[in-house]
Formats: sequence, structure tokens, C-alpha cells
Amino acid sequence: MAETLAALRSLMASHSPPLHDLLVPSEDYHQSEYVSAQDERREFVSVFTGSAGLALITRDEARLWTDGRYFLQANAYRRRSYLDTAQRWELAFGKKQQKLVQTLTNLVDEVWKNRPPTENNPVVVHPLEFAGRSVAEKLKDLREKLANEKSCGIVITALDEVSWLYNIRGSDVSYCPFVHAFAIVTLNSAFFYADKRKQKKPVMILYGLTLLRAAMLCFQNYVNKVLLQRSPLGPAKALKNPVELDRLRNAHNRDGAAVVQYLVWLDKQLEIMLMLFRMLKCKRFMGLLVTSWRGRKTMKLTEVTASDMLEGFRASKEHFRGLSFPTISSVGPNAAIIHYAPQAETCAELDPNSIYLFDSGAQVLKSYIALGNARFPNGTNGQALDVLARIPLWRYGLDYRHGTGYGIGSDLNVHEGPHQISFRPHARNVPLQASMTVTDEPGYKMGASG
Repeated sequence: MAETLAALRSLMASHSPPLHDLLVPSEDYHQSEYVSAQDERREFVSVFTGSAGLALITRDEARLWTDGRYFLQANAYRRRSYLDTAQRWELAFGKKQQKLVQTLTNLVDEVWKNRPPTENNPVVVHPLEFAGRSVAEKLKDLREKLANEKSCGIVITALDEVSWLYNIRGSDVSYCPFVHAFAIVTLNSAFFYADKRKQKKPVMILYGLTLLRAAMLCFQNYVNKVLLQRSPLGPAKALKNPVELDRLRNAHNRDGAAVVQYLVWLDKQLEIMLMLFRMLKCKRFMGLLVTSWRGRKTMKLTEVTASDMLEGFRASKEHFRGLSFPTISSVGPNAAIIHYAPQAETCAELDPNSIYLFDSGAQVLKSYIALGNARFPNGTNGQALDVLARIPLWRYGLDYRHGTGYGIGSDLNVHEGPHQISFRPHARNVPLQASMTVTDEPGYKMGASG
């Protein structure tokens, strides 16, 4: 890490004009929450693996900002940064007589010698039986919104919005079925912009053009103003159609069955472990050897092998396409780390005397019920509801450092906006409506005790 920082500072000093500080965000060119391996620049410069954060490299310091989910994991933080666009950065820096400068090349890429290669996995069509609405219907609705805004077209950069609009999926980002692509839609045409190596079936793709040039070609005859505003596709995608809702219920039934199978299996393993402990009168629990679903390999019962077994039960179900995020499988003190990701080399072994948390986090029952039973008018925002889940904890002077619920995609993002249930100010921006899907997951984690 020291060598990387030194190399970056050398590039900063030789840059024209010289750079005093370098901002390294977590997001990629599409502003994605989860990014592919070649876009994990913030992790590369900071060695911090959380999905959210902002690194700042100065001439003599390196700092990291993240949110409350990662306070136990991060080694250095000061406060949460909400500067999420270049315009806001520029405004904030301007107040301090500082200037935001755009570099012609990404300096991190220049010092990242072993950067993973670009993913060029094929585009996969998302069938109408799962999507519920055709591409033509979605384009018609989008063009009506453009006409209402007196706009002639839109450039779409968010990966989930491109995938949703064109009913396509891919595997360019781990745990997210996305294709690295952009889209341009005008009042009378629509384009899908991606690497041509992804094409296996006939699709309309702009080859050999930068996105900026492609946009200029599309709009050159009638554009006189560019609007920077919230995409109309976010709310449209959040309102699930009847087919998506039905598929979501079916998926939860299958997934619930897999989790029950896993709990039965896990209970049997721990019973065997307790029996061996009593028979051998050991002073501590001995690791139990289990057979992995991936093959006939025998291994210890650890956070990782237990997680693999859960994935195996899920993989046996119809329509399984993969996990939506790395399974949170944690024993004892590790259970206190929000979004904990066990590693095979360092993970803990399961212990019947220790708490074991997997996948969705520890639920606070009264908080969960308080929000789950809430009745509220259509149009109530998520910030107004967030307090309902926190009141049972506030009575004891406790709280949790993350939002309470977020939207989920239909074979898309595990975190889907624009709606959410959270204490954060932007939860006020989007009212909750019927047919939106949202999670309910309050959770209090007690320091190092798990």
C-alpha cells in the first residue's frame, strides 16, 4: 500500500496542474454501488473491502470515509461523506477556495500493475415471462415522459436501468446480473451501446464510438440544453408489475425452502458436535468435518463451508442464477461486523456455544414487527416510517448505524432505489407506493460480543 500511495503522489505532483489531493470513489463510470473487479479502485488504494466509501489521498496523508455499516471493519474514518456528484464536490471545494480538476486519465489505473482484465461476458435476454413487460412497452412509457418534460432524448448510464429497459441480463459484475453498457433513447430511436464482443444475438449496438460522440450524433440536430436530473426509469423500475410480483413471491417460497433445509442440516451438524464433545470430554469444541455440496471433499465446519452448504441448497432450486451478495456467515465476535465477509484462510469454526449469524443479519423482533405491522397512507416516505423500527431500541438508549429497508430489484440489484426506509434525508425524496418492494431489516450489533 505504501508503494501504491508513493506512486500516486508522484503522478499527482507531475500532473498539469499539480494536484494537492486525489479523490478515489467506490463507484465506477456508471455510478454503481457494486462494481466489477477492474473497477475496485478505492479498495486497491485503501485495502478496505466495504461496498461504500471514499478515499482521499493528500501529499502526506491517506484518509477513508465510510458509513456506519463498516465502522468496525474500517481502520480509519472521520465522518460519513455525502458528496455524491462532481457538482457537489465542486461547490464544497469552492467554499474553501479549492478547485476540482478532471484528470485526462485515471491515475489509479496507471499505478495498478495487476489490474484485472475487462469482463466481456455475453448479453442474455431476460424473457418476457419474467420481465412482465416488453421493451416496446417500456420505451413507449419512457418517450411519453420525455415528451412531458419537453425533452428530445435521454442518455442512460445506470447499469440496472439499461438492463431493465432492454430486458437483458449479464454477468459483468459479481452478484449483479448486469452488462457493462450505456443506452440512448430519443423520441423516435433507441440505441444500446456496449462492447461488440458481448453480442451473440442480433441487437442494435453502436460500435467504435465514445458515448459522448454517440450522444452528439443522436442529438446534434435539435439539442440546445442538457438537463441533469433524476432518471425517470428509477421510479418506473421500482413499481413492480403483476408478473414481477408473482415471480418474486415464488422466488421467496423456493428460497425459504432452501433456508429451512439448511437450518435442518446445520442443526444436525451441531448435534453431532455436541455429542462428540460430551463423549470425548474435551475442554473445547473440536471442528466437525463435513462433505461439501461442490464435491466429495471433506472439510471442517467453518463460516465458509457452512455458507457454501447454504448456497448448495439454493442452487438446487429451479431458476437459481446465483447469489445477490456474498453470504454473511459469522460466528461469535464476527457477527457484530455488518456485511462481514468470511475468508477461507482466516474464518472461524462453528461453535455451539457461540452466536451464529448468516445472510440477512440479526433481526430485532420488536422493531421488525413494529414496521411490518405499520399501516400508512399511500405516498408516505421512508424517512417517516424509519422511526417505527427504532423506537423499541431507543427506549433502551440503543440504535443501529444503517438504514432499515431498501428496494430490491427483479433479478437486478440487491439494493434498488430510488425508495428506501432510512433516517437519511434523501429517504424523504420518494414516496412509497403500492407494488414497490422493500425490505424490513432493523438490527442491533453489540460491539465485539456479536
